[in-house]
Amino acid sequence: MHATVARLVAVAALASSALPLALAQPAGDYPSRPVRLVVPQAAGGALDNVARLLSQRMAETLGQQVVIDNRPSAGGIAGMDSVAKSAPDGYTLLFAAAPLALNTALGVKLPYDAQRDFAPISLAASIPGLVAVHPSVAYRNLADLIDDSKRAPKGVSVAVPSIGTVTHLMAEALRFKTKANLTIVPYKGAGQAIADVLAGTVPVFFDALIPTGTHVAAGKLRGIAIASRNRSPLFPDVPTVVEQGHPDLIVSGFYGVAAPAGVPAAAQRRIHQATVAALNHAEVRDRLLKQGYEIHASTPEEYAAFLKNEIDRWTPIVKAAGIKVD
Repeated sequence: MHATVARLVAVAALASSALPLALAQPAGDYPSRPVRLVVPQAAGGALDNVARLLSQRMAETLGQQVVIDNRPSAGGIAGMDSVAKSAPDGYTLLFAAAPLALNTALGVKLPYDAQRDFAPISLAASIPGLVAVHPSVAYRNLADLIDDSKRAPKGVSVAVPSIGTVTHLMAEALRFKTKANLTIVPYKGAGQAIADVLAGTVPVFFDALIPTGTHVAAGKLRGIAIASRNRSPLFPDVPTVVEQGHPDLIVSGFYGVAAPAGVPAAAQRRIHQATVAALNHAEVRDRLLKQGYEIHASTPEEYAAFLKNEIDRWTPIVKAAGIKVD
């Protein structure tokens, strides 16, 4: 499902205060050597796969190899910190996921400041949240879930992949907004959560379209809400949160390219040009759209505003729910 960053900004009511392009001396003949793209997750995951797809096309524009450097750690913190503390010369970049903003909203102690220590380049892609249920459950939409939770003596249990994920926050936001009697069950990863929902142990799952969408496509689960403005062409029968009266529940796991703060403006423009060219490449677009991603070739200012809004919108939810991340 394709949605422009302009729509994302409008839907999320983003603040107008965007981080300015870094002002520094011109980058000269940048790049004159390979560029390192740090991925703060292990190789083989969704973030890594998208980074590798983009890096190949970015290299074509830059005229230099873009080397993937996987640095997995809890919350991606070590990998992000390594970029924040790298020389701001354009040769070390970050391919960031939602934790770039969510770690701050969650109150995690960080060795860097997500808004001060990075120069946002561009949003790249996002995958919308998906609410799915076991086929034995009668729910067809969020209203069914909410109403049943209020009638059931013990409410309804809903699974989330882990504490602090964007879909966990989505479930908490729905609970507070509607006063639904939901017991939120966090797992230590989507794999076990999916297994329990497939087995009917937990009836409802708040996750992302990847990987849960594959089970919806196979008929093993039923989608009752997709957390985006428009319906997914992959799941045209699944109603959006907007259709169901919950535009504030538009959520996604989002990816973007950033550099250390202070990167020369000329280098930043060059990196942005390469990122946008990669995202607009026909093969890249085709592969991402077929997997269910939304593609966003944003300006640095739009990416900065998006990150700020994600921090601002989730911080009060985290506090109200008393969410603590180890």
